[in-house]
Amino acid sequence: MVSLALLLGSLAALYLFLRALLHLTQDTREPPALLTTLPSSNPSWAWSARNPASTPDCATPTPPIYTLRLPFQRMYVVNETSLIPPLQKHWRTVSFAAIAADAGTTVGMSKSAVEVMHRDLNFEHGFSTSWPKYIMSVMAPGKDLDAINRRSIEVFNAEMERLRREGYPIRIGLWEWTRKMILSATTEAVWGPENPYRKPDVASAWTTFEAGFLTLSMFPSPLLASLLFPKLLHAREVAATALISYMHKGGYKTASGLVRKRVEHHAGLFNLSLEDIARGELGNTFAVLGNTTPCALWVLYHILSSPTLLSSIRTELSALITLDPTTNTHTLDLAFLNQSTCPVLLATFQETLRFRAVAPGPRVLLEDVSLNNGRVLLKKGAMLMIPARVQHTDREAWGEDAGRFDHRRFLPSTSNDSNDKRRKINRTAFRPFGGGHVLCPGRHFASTEILSLAALLVLHFDVVPVGNKGMWVEPTYENSPAHAGFPAIDEDIQVELVPRDVGRKWRVVYSGSGGKVMEIVGEDIEAGGRGVV
Repeated sequence: MVSLALLLGSLAALYLFLRALLHLTQDTREPPALLTTLPSSNPSWAWSARNPASTPDCATPTPPIYTLRLPFQRMYVVNETSLIPPLQKHWRTVSFAAIAADAGTTVGMSKSAVEVMHRDLNFEHGFSTSWPKYIMSVMAPGKDLDAINRRSIEVFNAEMERLRREGYPIRIGLWEWTRKMILSATTEAVWGPENPYRKPDVASAWTTFEAGFLTLSMFPSPLLASLLFPKLLHAREVAATALISYMHKGGYKTASGLVRKRVEHHAGLFNLSLEDIARGELGNTFAVLGNTTPCALWVLYHILSSPTLLSSIRTELSALITLDPTTNTHTLDLAFLNQSTCPVLLATFQETLRFRAVAPGPRVLLEDVSLNNGRVLLKKGAMLMIPARVQHTDREAWGEDAGRFDHRRFLPSTSNDSNDKRRKINRTAFRPFGGGHVLCPGRHFASTEILSLAALLVLHFDVVPVGNKGMWVEPTYENSPAHAGFPAIDEDIQVELVPRDVGRKWRVVYSGSGGKVMEIVGEDIEAGGRGVV
């Protein structure tokens, strides 16, 4: 009994100490701390990203920005859209580049390379701040972007032809199939003829490593990681070894402009070794695949689960098909997917980006930052989160139905009807690809891939759920990785593919962007579809 009383007394003393410590180390100008039952024990950035309106053990409404106290770490969570523009102006000190630099350790880059990545994070000439802008020219409208769009569409089309040859019934898991298609098409387009991910063991290793990326990042010590997560480390090394071999054999020389530009930047400007560049490509694989894959799945789900929406999109796409009567060939040029030809398809994609994005938007504070004329203080060394769910469910920006999926939300209003719910979009409240200095360079490629895959699938097949009496049931995603930008579903959606227009002869092409891109986000709309460089 004495030992039990002593234990309870010690726990009570620890509890009071942690409460006092939290209070004493919290500056009065800092955003208010949301206390949990046990200080510094419970909140996580994944929780805050997915549940921005939740307030654990707090009876008052969530403030515009608040503090979560984690063990040895403070975290600020932005909960109001109006705070995003002033924070973007502090891009030198509210840094995403610092997080990208930390990823160098996770992918196993050398100490010297990681040091290079962490230099001059406050300046545009630093490694981690300069490379996203350095590659912009090859990801903006032009021949390099056209080339990777064209190659990915070739891969998609080859799969459609293969499936049509198989005959009915064709049963697939929609999630696994989508993941396979995005991985195959993206890696072929990006890494070119010597694509290392073409080998099944390398692709499988990457998938394993991707799922555990965040876990491994929390244990930078190789020895500790090897003891706790040997399978994760092994998967990383399988993929890294393949990429190192790819680099040494000169595979990058025949790759996309994106890979060649990265090598030019990393080796030419910062003298990184081929081994370090290869390991850096692991991180870049995450960049080109991590969000595109689950987003593609959700776009397909929303289209296929709504008969009315599916019919509208098929009507739009059918108008793009031309018939050559001499060969009876139906040609579809996917370069013509845009707002004027396929407004419903594009609006559905935008609404999926808004409704499904759960990216936590992490940043690191490299210096103290003052907001609101010095009345709010964000301390150096803290983490800052700008969860997508905050701005994407802002009722002032999106209306009272912000929590509901509406594929018409992004369609331009066609009348002066005051009851028309559609409104001019608040672009600050729509940041599926980031914004400011952290605007995703690959957004045009990802958009074309996702929309092309959706277009080809709905034109070639009727997609029927297996079970549930043929009804679509929204999948759950309780076990989605915490770092996911879009939820990864818990269980696959089993479907049957029924070929449409069986006797039709198809020709699918991508003629080129013509110097313009789809106007998905505010920055590209303001640039008139020319892309932001």
